[in-house]
Formats: sequence, structure tokens, C-alpha cells
Amino acid sequence: MNVEKNTNPISWLHGLQDYLEFVKDDRSKQYVDFLLSLLYSNNGPITINDNLDMKEFVHHLRKYADNPILDVFHKYFRMEKDPVALQDAYSRGQVNSKIWLVQELIKIQNTFNMIHVHAGWYGQLRYYLDAVNVEYGKMRIFETDSIAAEVSDYVFNLDLIEDYRIKSAEVRLPLRDDPEEEQNMPWVTRTGIEYEVHNYNKGTSYKEKTQPDLIINSSAEHMSSVWYHKMINRPMETDPLFVIQTNNLFDVPEHQLCVHSLDHMQKKFPMSRLEYAGEKELFGYKRFMMIGRP
Repeated sequence: MNVEKNTNPISWLHGLQDYLEFVKDDRSKQYVDFLLSLLYSNNGPITINDNLDMKEFVHHLRKYADNPILDVFHKYFRMEKDPVALQDAYSRGQVNSKIWLVQELIKIQNTFNMIHVHAGWYGQLRYYLDAVNVEYGKMRIFETDSIAAEVSDYVFNLDLIEDYRIKSAEVRLPLRDDPEEEQNMPWVTRTGIEYEVHNYNKGTSYKEKTQPDLIINSSAEHMSSVWYHKMINRPMETDPLFVIQTNNLFDVPEHQLCVHSLDHMQKKFPMSRLEYAGEKELFGYKRFMMIGRP
């Protein structure tokens, strides 16, 4: 292994620790614990800055920690994908936010026909839902980034791509750099959510329209609240449950809708049938979450 020292802590390995504990894989976690103790024993944190180094590092990790998520990581790096993006996706804050999300969701409802995940990144939320035995018929991962959508299809969720049980789809979400006229979200209608489904291998596509009974947006800080108000102003017969997370990291340039408090969040996302509202202190910031129906 060729690793390089860096002044930043290796948050992704700490996130992996927490993930393995969450899925009750004690054997793999013990090895990651041991590895971290070695990395910290030599004058502070170590991180990996090069794609090849990261691929080799995960290759060695898989020899002793055999959790399926490490096979996903290994495939990700064999496909020469961005190492920093994966480390961010499995940072401690990201992992603990998703653990919190599914632990509260399962107390309210555990069976769904169609799940929509907004700004779903690599579709990694599926692993957290599976860990707490949330049952679902199908899931759609909505993304603005075609690379993330392709990684979701062919790396993280390839085992469920048959019959498109889990499938990514590219849609326009109201991100900070979108002009106002592009925030109208024409893909949201009263009869369902309509979008293009791309087969990235074959280069083909077709239109699909679905009605979710669960809508998850754990990245609400990255977009204006227009997405939510568009949804609730086009009520669907499924009367979907909403799970929304945002945070108070106002100084991040990509963040568009942070909140100061839970009360602030409830004003941005009004719900008349609120099932859960809470905040979680993470590592230098707070995350806020609401679960309910308009």
C-alpha cells in the first residue's frame, strides 16, 4: 500500500467504522478499528490522495474485512471513479445522518411500493434501508449528475438493476446554479413524476411515470424549497410520506437552503401531519430532519 500523510483526518474510515457497526458486522469493524489504530500511531492521521493508492488500499482492506460494501468500493475504484467523492459519501457525518434517517423512518412505516430519492448521489441510501428491513417494490434515484447516476446503476445497485427494481434517472433539481426559469420542475405532475430512464450501456432511453409513496431528500441544503412546494401543490393519490434533511452549514458555497433551527426548517417545509422532527449534533454542525405529510 502506498499511503500519504495529510493534515485532515480520514473521516471516511471513521464513517466506515460506524456503518459496519450499524449493519452489525463486528468482524469487519474490528479489522477497521485495528487499521485505524495503526494509521494514527505514527504521528497523526493518514489519508490517501491518489486514485491508484486508494484502489490498492481498498484491495488490501477487502482481504480481512469482507463486508459487501467493500466490494462496491473496489469496483468503484477499478472503474477509475473519483476517490474524493466516495470518501465524502462515506464520511462520518454522511453515514450517521443516513443511519439516523432509517432508524426514525422504520418507527413510522416500513413498507412502500415506490420510493423516490432526490439528489440520491450513488444510491447508497438503499444499503441503509435494507439494513433496517424497509421493504419496497421499486426505487428511483433522481440525480442531476449523469456520472453519479451511472455509478448508482452499475456499481452500488447493479445487483438490483434487473427489471429496474432500483434505477437512477436524471432530472433537473433546483440547485443554486440553476436559473429561476429552470426551477419550474415540469416533470412533477398530478398524475405522477415523469422522467427519462437511460440505459447507459446501450445508449437508449424511454419515458417513465411513477407515483411514489415515499419521497426522501437528505440533501435539501443543496436546493431551494421550490421542489417541496411543487410536490405538495401537485398532490398525488399515493399521499407520499416525506423525509427531509438539511443542516446549518451556511458557509458551504454549494448550500442554498440551510436552516438555523428546527423551527426554521418547519417554516420552509410545512407539514400538517408531522410524524417526526428532530436535530442531530454531528461533527462541527447540526443536521435537522422532518418526516411527515403536507
